[in-house]
Parts: sequence; C-alpha cells; structure tokens
Amino acid sequence: MQEEVSMDRRIARPSGASRLAVADRSVSAAGPASPSFPDLCRDLDLDRIRATLMVLGVVLHAADVFLTTGDWLVADSHRSVVFDALVAMIHSFRVPGFFLLSGLLFAGSLGRHGAPELLARQLLRLGLPLLACWTLLNSLQMALIAWHRGADPWEAVFSLNTPMYHLWFLRDLLVLDVLVLSGAMLLGRPGRAAGPLRRLSQRLTTGLTPRLAGLGLLGPAHWLGVALAGALLHQALLIAVRLSGVAYDIGPGGLTLFSLFFYAPMFFAGLAMWHRPAWLNAWLRTPLWLLPVAAFLADWGDGASSTLSGAFAREAALTVQLLGLWVATGAAVGALGRMRRGARSPFGRLLSDASYTIFLVHHLAVVALALALLPMDWPAALKFSLIAAGALAFSLAVHLWVVRPSGLMRLVFNGRPPVAEAPSPATAEPRRA
Repeated sequence: MQEEVSMDRRIARPSGASRLAVADRSVSAAGPASPSFPDLCRDLDLDRIRATLMVLGVVLHAADVFLTTGDWLVADSHRSVVFDALVAMIHSFRVPGFFLLSGLLFAGSLGRHGAPELLARQLLRLGLPLLACWTLLNSLQMALIAWHRGADPWEAVFSLNTPMYHLWFLRDLLVLDVLVLSGAMLLGRPGRAAGPLRRLSQRLTTGLTPRLAGLGLLGPAHWLGVALAGALLHQALLIAVRLSGVAYDIGPGGLTLFSLFFYAPMFFAGLAMWHRPAWLNAWLRTPLWLLPVAAFLADWGDGASSTLSGAFAREAALTVQLLGLWVATGAAVGALGRMRRGARSPFGRLLSDASYTIFLVHHLAVVALALALLPMDWPAALKFSLIAAGALAFSLAVHLWVVRPSGLMRLVFNGRPPVAEAPSPATAEPRRA
C-alpha cells in the first residue's frame, strides 16, 4: 500500500534507541530491560495483521448491506441484528488498527529516509492510488447506484462530486504524513526527517520521565493505563479541535478537521510507541475477551454522544466510545499479531501480497454483488456469504491478472514504481570456471 500499510517487515532500529532503552531501564532498574521496537516486531506478525484487517474490510462492508438500520449504500430487505453486532465489532478496531500500524511504520521510515524523499514516496504510494480509484472505481460505483435508482449513470460518472467512500483512510493518512513531514522539515535541518522528532523524544525521555518516576506516577506499563491515557488525551485533542470553531468546515474531498483528528491519535500513538515499545507491548497485551465488551461500549458511545440531551452527558459518552476503541484495538491487534503458527500458507502469502488491491477494489465488488442479489428472496446469511466470497475472489483476480503482471498497474493501483532488474553478471561456463 504505502510505507506504513505495506508493512515492510525489514524494520531498521531507530537511531537513539540505545539511549531510550537506557532511560527505560533507569525508570525500573529492578525489572527486565524494555525491548527495542525491532525486537518487539519479531514477536508480532505484521503481515498477518495487515492482511487480516484488509480482509475484514470485505466482511465489514458485506455485512453493512444487512444492517437493521438500512442506512448503507445498498440496503437489503433481509436484515438481522447479528450483522449489526458484527459491524460494531469489526469497526471498533479495524480502522484504529490501521492508523496505529501506519504510525509505527512511518516512524521507522522517518529514521531511514530524508523528509523530501519520504514525502515523494508517500505522495506516490498513497496519492496516486487514491486519485486513480477515486476517479475510476468510485465513479463506476456511483454509476451502478444511480442506474439501480433510475437516475442517469453517465451523469454520475462525470460528476465532480464523487464521494470518497472507503478511500477516506488514504486521504487522512496522506494528510497526516504530510503534516508530520512538514513539521520535521521546519524544525530540523535538511537531512533525515527523524532528527527533530528524535531530539524531542529524547528530551522528554531524559527529562520528563525521571520526574514522573520520582513522583511515583510512572511504573511498569499496563494495558489499562495505556488505554486510559490514550482515551483521555484523545478526548482532549477532540475538545481542542471543536473549540477551534472550524472543526466541521468541509475541505477538499469532504475532509473536516474533526474527522481527520478523530483517528489521528492512533497514528500519533504509533509514532510515539516506536520509541517506547514497552507501552506498545503492554497495550497489545489487552485480554482478548474484552473485545466484545469494548466494541459494545464504543458502539453505544458513538450513538449516545450525538443523541443525549446534556453537553456533559455527550462528552461522557464520547469518552466511553474512545476508551472502547483503545481497549478493542489493543485486544484485537495484539491477538492478531501473536497468531504465529508455523510458515504462512500460499493463500496467506497471496492475501498479504494482494492486500492493497483488496482494499481498493473490494468496495465496488460488494456494491455490485449486493445490487445483483437484491431481487433474490434468499436468507441474509446466504447473501452475505456470496457477497463476501465473491468480492474477495474478484479482488484477488484483479490483483493476479491485472495489477501484478503490469508495472503500470502496480504504479497506478499500488503506488509502486517499476524496479529495473539488475543486469546478470557475466560468468564463465561452469567447465571453464
């Protein structure tokens, strides 16, 4: 996908990591040394996390067709609360997990590439697929929906108001990447983008951390402490955004300041936890059995934060929602990362390789299959299975037969420029070597 979403498993140790590890040991000298982020990542299957979250997008959008509210792009007459629960469960951790992993891997990229180079890479890997799929796939999707509703499909194709749909993730991530890189270039001298960010992190580590430890406010990391701190800081940021007075002003691509910063704290957490992997390790140890509880809280808070009468009650509901998101993300991402059971199967490797294409293409396939099955008086479970399986099969077929064989298609849909093959060295015949 991009540097973050492609989950390149060759993660370099960030410079300054040894000094941060020393600071960690100074905080709790009696406990074991905190692992570095590359050491921690050896225990987390990042490819599996990425591929699973991508495939869950197919399940999520196929289930949206059968929500009891009937408020998705395609609403089938056969509905069930089972799909409401499934959507709430996946929604509680999937997008937050994407932003967390993106922040982690982007922090590693900051340590390996200069800011101008990394900015060009991100514009290519995020911006080009975003633009291509927004203008091509989303326009085609609008045409299908318009045709189904009796409107002119050609007018929908050439409309300048094509919605982002699921591509909003790429839009927001690209904006966050540009903001971080712009700040890095403004604060530091030309060179590696991580310089000013690393210096800031080191100052906080060597200055603030010992003071907190001396006050007894900083001990061994615990998943609940990380989730609570994350939710409260998350809430504080959203309050500041809303106090700005422009939180809901619509910008290019339907972007608002509130929507951008609703998931941004997960991205910022990834940036920070690259340097403090002990906190990440604790967060990802959230018990898995808490996932349905956290998903329920997040879903309840989402609705209550906009429907309760009092301002204080709405803020409390938003806090409940955010805490649910942080707990659910820690539980789900941690469980997915620890699922290492031998070598990955060929199908698992295919899912990992095709994950970006799956993300881009599946939404159109789900809408098309859902529209085709609307007239069928079949059970919701059968329709859901056909839509999910068909959308996944279509996405894999597009990747295998359209995207992967062509350098141009890999550039347009995966943001990966063709790599020139190195010439083979001339060698003598074996008998004359």
